Amino acid sequence: MTSGMARELTPHNIAVIAVAPGFMRTERVAGAFEAAGSKDYLTFTESPEYAGRAVVALAGDPQVIQKSGKVLPVGDLAKEYGFTDIDGRQIPAFRMPD
Repeated sequence: MTSGMARELTPHNIAVIAVAPGFMRTERVAGAFEAAGSKDYLTFTESPEYAGRAVVALAGDPQVIQKSGKVLPVGDLAKEYGFTDIDGRQIPAFRMPD
């Protein structure tokens, strides 16, 4: 959908980008990890605000149209634009193992 919309809207100077967050740090995720006896979920989960900061960074990028049609992981955007999560960390992009 991102690619198709980008083909249609990029000529009108409208960027279409899919922002791909990693594991969100929600009450449900925390509960599942704690129920399994693990508390290390804080090391690799990200707050919803982290994805929001990615959107803000993209919105402020005058060259954002060059990213149109792409799916961009939040962790990669954090590295590119230099923002952090609310706890000051830069969580790496989540990738499915091969």
